[in-house]
Amino acid sequence: MRLVIVLAALVAALTVVGIAPEAGAVVRCGTVSVQEYGVAKPLVYRVRIVKGGISCRTARRVLGYFMRKNVSPQGWYCARGHASQNQAWAAACGTRAGALIRSYGPVRR
Repeated sequence: MRLVIVLAALVAALTVVGIAPEAGAVVRCGTVSVQEYGVAKPLVYRVRIVKGGISCRTARRVLGYFMRKNVSPQGWYCARGHASQNQAWAAACGTRAGALIRSYGPVRR
C-alpha cells in the first residue's frame, strides 16, 4: 500500500514538472485584435507574458485596453514600442509587483 502511494506521488510530481513552464519562460497567450484609426480591418497582435504570475486573460485584456484607448489600466504602466529604438514589441505593460506583458505585431495575414 505504501509503495502505491509513493508511486502515485512520484507520477503526480513528474506530471507537474513536465507541465509547468521553466522559470523565466515566456508564456504565449494568443492574440488581441485592435481596430486602429484609418485602418479598415482590425490589426492582430500576439500577446506574451514575459514575467509574472498573471493569467493570459488578464494579459489580453490589459494590452487590448491600452492599445484601443491609449490609456494604461489602473495598476499598470503601459508604453508603445518604437522600431527606431530597436524594440520588437508594439506595446508593453508592467506592474509594480514586477509583471511584464508585451504585444508583438501586427501579424500579417
